[in-house]
Amino acid sequence: MADRLDSITGCFGIGQIPTGTADPFGLRRLSLGLLHIINTMGFRLSLAEFVDEALSLYGDKLTIPQADARRNVLEFIKGRFSNDLTGQGIPAEAVEAVTSISFDDPVDCRRKINALMAISGQEAFTVLAGSFKRVINIIKDNSEAAVQPKLLSEPAEQKLHEAYLAVSREATPLLEAGDYEKGLEVILKMKEPVDTFFEEVMVMAEDEKVRANRLNLLTAIARLFLRVGDFSKMNAISQ
Repeated sequence: MADRLDSITGCFGIGQIPTGTADPFGLRRLSLGLLHIINTMGFRLSLAEFVDEALSLYGDKLTIPQADARRNVLEFIKGRFSNDLTGQGIPAEAVEAVTSISFDDPVDCRRKINALMAISGQEAFTVLAGSFKRVINIIKDNSEAAVQPKLLSEPAEQKLHEAYLAVSREATPLLEAGDYEKGLEVILKMKEPVDTFFEEVMVMAEDEKVRANRLNLLTAIARLFLRVGDFSKMNAISQ
């Protein structure tokens, strides 16, 4: 495993990056071999840390900035990871849903993708994926997630907040333990309160504090979902 990563980082460190069909050093093959070893052995690791260590060993032999080489290597390996899975018949949307959020631990990424695929056929997931896309579009400029319960005046937003707290308490330990499928089953309980919220509540209220609080609530919910992946990218599969 170390020799493969050494060859990959060494080539990228001097600007020898595969282009098109040209791959004179077989870096695509080496990357796939690296990923297959990690997956087969179930190694839990940080690719970023391994790449950093491998690049640091080259010292002043690098001809491009180490940060650039690091980014290029990780993107390259991520591309091989995605292509390998889609080649096995896994929809690209499912792979992108996970890798667009984080790609550092390949084994963990694969578990998240498998969990998403396991529940993607459920009707509740189909609806929730569509609603999540709406959530993402609404909160794109919001970075806060602190909710003030006293500002939740509408019954639908109160119920959504209560549902979020309950689901978060139940799902968080499952997600932290890597039991993503069970965690997602719990998250699916958010479907009805989310639907009702959008039917009965105007997010962009005139009152600035009320509007900000509603955006924060949606942001908190989105962050819980994003611990597995970006559901909105699964919408194409669900439909």
